[in-house]
Amino acid sequence: MDRDNSFKREQTSHSHQHNDCISKAKTRFLERLRERGKAIGTNDEPVLNLLLSNHGIFSAYDIAEKISESGKRVRPIQIYRSLEKLINLGLVHRLSTMNGYIACFEDGECATGQFFICTECESVKEIDSQLLDREILGSAQENNFSIASKNIEVLGLCGHCQHTSN
Repeated sequence: MDRDNSFKREQTSHSHQHNDCISKAKTRFLERLRERGKAIGTNDEPVLNLLLSNHGIFSAYDIAEKISESGKRVRPIQIYRSLEKLINLGLVHRLSTMNGYIACFEDGECATGQFFICTECESVKEIDSQLLDREILGSAQENNFSIASKNIEVLGLCGHCQHTSN
């Protein structure tokens, strides 16, 4: 992933009240830690803060590099541990097609795993389609299939990039 694009993504992401997204996600982070009796790890908060900085995708190596730039040297293995914890808390998603991670900005319990990913600016929009959920669950049941994980990652161009590519 090209980290120089991370600053472009911050400037070109869909306009909304991003500070509200950050505030809600941080509140969920603290609530879930408390509910599950977990402590904040040394790298958990810096990792989450970086992921919350925009709606873009970061690899573990990108995260390690960015946090290390702030003066605290971290190794990717430390980042992977924090990411695993944040995923288990429902605060971060792993996007397989992009080999990266994003913060979950959804309220409440987030279990959809449905994403629109812009291949140009790498912005990500998490969606919640009950229709998709029902179809997947129904098809799994018809085929006697037990679902372990259901992520749907749709690649394409966001509205902003569609307009700028014309």
